[in-house]
Amino acid sequence: PKDQSRYILKTALMNIEKIKQKTIVGQVMDQLKQLIASGSYKTGDRIPTEKELAEMFGIGRSSVREAIKTFQHLGILEPHVAKGYYVCDRDNITKEALTWSMLLGKNDFLELMELRLVMERQGYIYLMEKHKLNPGSIDKTINELTKEINAMAAAIEANQPEVRIVADYNFHGIVIGACGNYLFNSIYQTLRSFVFEEIKAAQSTVDDLSGIPSSHQKLVDCIKTHDVFQIMTESQNHIKEIKEILAHNHKAKP
Repeated sequence: PKDQSRYILKTALMNIEKIKQKTIVGQVMDQLKQLIASGSYKTGDRIPTEKELAEMFGIGRSSVREAIKTFQHLGILEPHVAKGYYVCDRDNITKEALTWSMLLGKNDFLELMELRLVMERQGYIYLMEKHKLNPGSIDKTINELTKEINAMAAAIEANQPEVRIVADYNFHGIVIGACGNYLFNSIYQTLRSFVFEEIKAAQSTVDDLSGIPSSHQKLVDCIKTHDVFQIMTESQNHIKEIKEILAHNHKAKP
């Protein structure tokens, strides 16, 4: 058949290594990952059948089947009825793996805050550059940020902490979204539960919550005045305060 001939020809050009330990599915996954990473199989391509892969790797079909099931669960491969498995677009990849790696890691909370800081700073820089070149080009973003600031103020007035935290989370998400970077947006969405905890920690020692909206308004003002130094200082101080709060809470635990 034409398809089979194409796969045989394509396979001949690939750097395939025989699997030495036939029972280790991880080695099969490594080989498949390498094939995709090298560009041998791109988004939308159909990978060889279980039988073809087993022959390529020099192993039994059961190990190949297990590896494919794992990649399917992760959203890397998807089955098409009577056609086989195809490489998915990255939008389809589940965030579960990233979330669990964060949950199970040590000291990840502080590291995640620093990751958020890097992404957010880039967002501020993009917004400042756009505003400098054409102030009207970010009017929509400024309006969205202002809307979240107003939501924070209303939530504080109504004593609705969860609503306030959501508005706070959304504010910073809009800034990160200004980068137009898919990975930044995806990571920030995955970090949702972590960021919520971060915001709670940051505001846990604040006696007067009324200053929260105004502190966010200062960030918007900095965008308009292209005050890079102030933006960098404010964001760095935020991380420093969180670390101090977390360190204090950790010492306070019995």
